[in-house]
This record gives sequence, structure tokens and C-alpha cells, in this order.
Amino acid sequence: MLDARRSHVAMAGIAAAVALGISGSPLGAQDSASCRCRPSPTRQESDFVRRSSGSIAFIQSRPVGTLGDNIGFGYGANGTYLFRLDRRGVVSLRADVGVADYGNESKRVPLSSTIGGRVQVNVSTNNYIVPMSVGPQLTWPTGAIRPYVNAGVGGQAFYTESHVGGVDGSDDFAQTTNQSDFTGSWSAGGGVYVPLYARHLKVMLDLGVQYYNGGQAHYLRPGSIVDLPDSQIQITPFKSDTHLMLARIGVRVGL
Repeated sequence: MLDARRSHVAMAGIAAAVALGISGSPLGAQDSASCRCRPSPTRQESDFVRRSSGSIAFIQSRPVGTLGDNIGFGYGANGTYLFRLDRRGVVSLRADVGVADYGNESKRVPLSSTIGGRVQVNVSTNNYIVPMSVGPQLTWPTGAIRPYVNAGVGGQAFYTESHVGGVDGSDDFAQTTNQSDFTGSWSAGGGVYVPLYARHLKVMLDLGVQYYNGGQAHYLRPGSIVDLPDSQIQITPFKSDTHLMLARIGVRVGL
């Protein structure tokens, strides 16, 4: 009986030694090193991602005052970045930039006087406004409808470009900036978020308006550029304060 007990103890000792040898083998060390080579995102990085969101929106620009007397509505797109300063998302830092085409014209002309009229091209002229701002936003973070208000400082860029392309729809092969100007502005706005999806990503409908109170700037409109003989042009710019309303409809996506 004593020999049997000693035999069982010896076998248990051998099994324990084998187990310890396996756990301490180079393969186990490689697995440990492999885990160390793929660190998980730091808490600061993941927190930054969770607090970030963005919107892309279709916009309509509606000039106000003298600007509205000189130019019409514009249409384009706007991008927004939001960084929540608190975990609930009541206070955020907001940055906006957009571009809207507020008037264009085109005509078909010969490519050059030496070639004659056998090769025709389209000359298109587009007038753009680029509003941009950065500032705080306050949001009601819960509910089926989540209102928000924001304010910011930034500016507005005005520029006019002419492009030359084929009459058969081929890509533009030449362009010129005919006029450009920039002015500072402050903005104020508001809107609502309407939750659409809230699983891995939060998706919300974004409806809002922004008012831009801009300083004086030079800008063009359709008809401001007149072609003269000998390939010369005459440009007649307008100058005024640049007050503008932006109506927006888009989608906000974030964690």
C-alpha cells in the first residue's frame, strides 16, 4: 500500500513538472511577446474617438441685405466636425466649412481663331462662396428631437472661376480664377437632431440654419465678365457687406 501511494505521488510530481515546463516554454514567451506587440488603443485615444462626430449636409445660401440685391440663392455642401467637451454632449466645439455655387453661365466658342470653328469648346464661369466658422455649440443630448444652438467666428471667401471643356461632355482641360476675395465674419445658428439609428454608430438627421455676418468683400455675379476684342475681358465687381443665411439638411454620424 505504501509503495502504491509513493507511486501516485511520483506521477503527480511528474505531471506538475511537465505542466510548468509547457507554460515556461519559448512558445509561451512568443505568445506573450506577440500580445505586447499589438497594444490596444490607449484610453485617451478611444475617448477622443468617442467624443468626435461629423455631419455632411446639403446647403442653400440665402444672401441678405445688399448682398441679396446683387446675387441670388446658392446651392452646395457643408461639412461639420463636433468634439464633445463633456461626456453627455451638452457642450461641444464645432467647426464648419461649406461651398455654394450662387450663379453660373456658359457659352460655346471656337477653340482658337487659327483653327476656326471646326473645334468647339464650352467656356463655363461659376461663382462660389465658401463660409467657414469655429465656435461652441450647446445641445440637448436626449429625446426624439434634440435642439441645438451654436455661435462662431470665421470668414467667407468669394471666388469666380472659368473652365474650358469639350462640348461632348469631356473633362475640363483649362481653368482660370477671375476674381477672389476674403472677409471675416461671425456666425450664429441653431437646429435639431433627430435620431435615426443608435447601435454601433449613432446616425441622426441634422436640420439647421446659420447666419453669417460678414464684412465687406468684392465678388462677381453672372454678367460681371464681358469679353472684349483681341482676347481681352472687362470685369465689373460688386462690393458690399456679406450677410448670409445658410439652410441645411444633412446627416450626423458619430460614436
